[in-house]
Amino acid sequence: MPRKVLGAVLLIGLTLAAAGQDKTKKTYELIYQDVQVLKDQVQDLRARLDRNEEEMRAIRNELKTLADLVRQAIAGQAGFRDDVRAIPSQYQDLLRKIDQLSLDVQKVSQDLAAARAAEPPAAGPGQAAPEKTTKGTAPQKKPETRPGQTTRPAQPPVPPASNISPQEAYRMAYNDYLKGNYDLAVESFKLYRQQFPDSPLADNALYWIGECRFSQKKYEEAIDSFNDVILAYPQGDKVAASYLKKGISYMELGKKEEALAVFKLLTTKYPLQEETKIAQGKIKELTEK
Repeated sequence: MPRKVLGAVLLIGLTLAAAGQDKTKKTYELIYQDVQVLKDQVQDLRARLDRNEEEMRAIRNELKTLADLVRQAIAGQAGFRDDVRAIPSQYQDLLRKIDQLSLDVQKVSQDLAAARAAEPPAAGPGQAAPEKTTKGTAPQKKPETRPGQTTRPAQPPVPPASNISPQEAYRMAYNDYLKGNYDLAVESFKLYRQQFPDSPLADNALYWIGECRFSQKKYEEAIDSFNDVILAYPQGDKVAASYLKKGISYMELGKKEEALAVFKLLTTKYPLQEETKIAQGKIKELTEK
């Protein structure tokens, strides 16, 4: 009997020990599962952090782009203010040039009139040259001047209205430009604008005056002409080209900052124009130096 009791006790003890081991095993399995869940959550958090970091990087790039656009706009406004400040001096120079041209024309007219008065009229075949005064005809008297009265000099002649069409006049001026006769082309384009101020090619004529000065390496005068195109014809088809050649003129003068401001203003105002592609290349060329 005692042996049976002892065996039963041992059996019960073994059973309890096995149950304890199973319980411990289940506890470890639960802990392992919890650890795996925590690992998955950590990986998910890391993925979210990576996505957030990429989004933040994209936002920083967009902010940088916006800042560049703001700087370009500020530079464009500065260039525009400089252009506006330069307008009075440009027109003063233009007025001085007009006055000088009027004086030159007046002198040439007076010299021509004096030469014609001194030249005797041509005689026909077998005839003697007639004298300055004929018998019974009194010589012409000079107009008398009263005391205190002065005689006014002869005014420069106004260019006569031409019988050629506006298209023909423009073509002749443009041909002079193509042939390299830049001074003659400038005067022809100026005369064209005087005679046909309402022509749709008036802004083109002003632009080609700037091109003539640019070809002569008179970059300051070229800039003045391109500014006139931009200000007088803001809706014309030569505005973008004027901005481009104005910026290149500044480059030729060694004015890097002014050139960059003009090129950036061109790319901002006319992003789809062909001149903008050239301006972008110029910007890259200037910034990489």
